[in-house]
Amino acid sequence: MSEFTLEDVPAATVATMRRTVPMTQLTEFFGTAFTHVADAVKEAGGRIGGAPFAWYHGMPGEAVDIAAGFEVYGDVHPTPAGVQIGDRPGGRGAVAVHVGTYDTVQVTWSRLLGWLTEQGLSPRAEVWEEYLDPPEGDPATWRTRIVVLVDD
Repeated sequence: MSEFTLEDVPAATVATMRRTVPMTQLTEFFGTAFTHVADAVKEAGGRIGGAPFAWYHGMPGEAVDIAAGFEVYGDVHPTPAGVQIGDRPGGRGAVAVHVGTYDTVQVTWSRLLGWLTEQGLSPRAEVWEEYLDPPEGDPATWRTRIVVLVDD
């Protein structure tokens, strides 16, 4: 079971590749996006910091509006082709760490959203997953940090 916390989540400068992607093609999109963004940031003279993440812009259905990328440091200009440099917002956030396969992360999402309701907190549209472990080895040990910004 995951434990939920409320944390001050810092804003971050990020480099992302954003697309509307069918849910069945997320894995392929992530592989392409993470590689392309990492290469583009390096070519532009910036540095990657932190874990790769997926920033959801709206609730997933058959497809999802999603940005995949990394927090970046340094001057990453001009903006590399197909990569957006911007600010991921910060603020008060509900955080959970899911341990297990990506196929089961929805269980933790559902529990976290239920917990927010129990706490009387309203989620904002700013939600993301940070993939703390590379997808190698035993999938049952992979950690995914889920962040949902909330209204005060």
